[in-house]
Amino acid sequence: MARIRSIKPEFFTSLTIADLELSTRLTFIGLWTYVDDNGVGLADPRLIRAAIWPLEEAPNILQRTREDLQSLHAARLVTLYEASGKALLAVSSWSEHQKVSHPRKPRYPRPEEVQNSNRTPSGQDSFEPPEGSGDSPENFQSPPETLRPEQGAGSREQGAGNRGDAEPSASADTPPRADVERVCKHLADVLEKSGSKRPTITAKWRDTTRLMLDRDEVTVERALAAIDWAHDNSFWQAHILTPMKLREKYETLRRQAAGGQRRSQPAGPQTADRDMTDEEIRNASSFA
Repeated sequence: MARIRSIKPEFFTSLTIADLELSTRLTFIGLWTYVDDNGVGLADPRLIRAAIWPLEEAPNILQRTREDLQSLHAARLVTLYEASGKALLAVSSWSEHQKVSHPRKPRYPRPEEVQNSNRTPSGQDSFEPPEGSGDSPENFQSPPETLRPEQGAGSREQGAGNRGDAEPSASADTPPRADVERVCKHLADVLEKSGSKRPTITAKWRDTTRLMLDRDEVTVERALAAIDWAHDNSFWQAHILTPMKLREKYETLRRQAAGGQRRSQPAGPQTADRDMTDEEIRNASSFA
């Protein structure tokens, strides 16, 4: 039975959430109404699809639900595990994000209560969760990323690039590539220097950067220059926050840098021509 949950504004400014596909974000929200008052539910995509997407007619909705669960698991927003022969899912850090008045008795144990939670029962959909998946996502551990419930919420509760690339992700056991790490670390450094909370370099960050370097044939030097130019621009500095967005907008950044334009509005064709600073010229000439 679906349950009433609430959502706080911090959800929409979370960098962890921003890295997810839109459908994955909706599936995550839907899971809050699907799980019990202990934050646990059966990890059967068919049941989740019926509960969250009952009116969705897209032929691939079941597969998309499976992929959303995998993405949420990889982001450590949910944990997929086994207990008493059942495939279960648990919303991470549930007790920190929820205040449930008169919670019902739990039907299933939380993953932290189960010692062996990495096996998938036969007959169930295989999720192959990675090791350490029971940990809470780092971006949800402190404000503004932490989604905490308002006091006095009664029985209402608070839960918490692109899938188009068919190329498989690099194995979690593969040591990170030095060129990929250099680009990811530089973006994290720039964001931290600007006053933002330092983001976690995730597997998705590395995979997207790898695709940008290998498939798009963007050199490391051009990628670094694009980051620097974007974060010296009043518009793009608020948008290029992940490698996914950097890869998506790289050509636009390159064209604007080559034309010596600085975009100041989020919508419409308005751009202002002006003389570029020496630093902007150096950065633009590196990747334009």
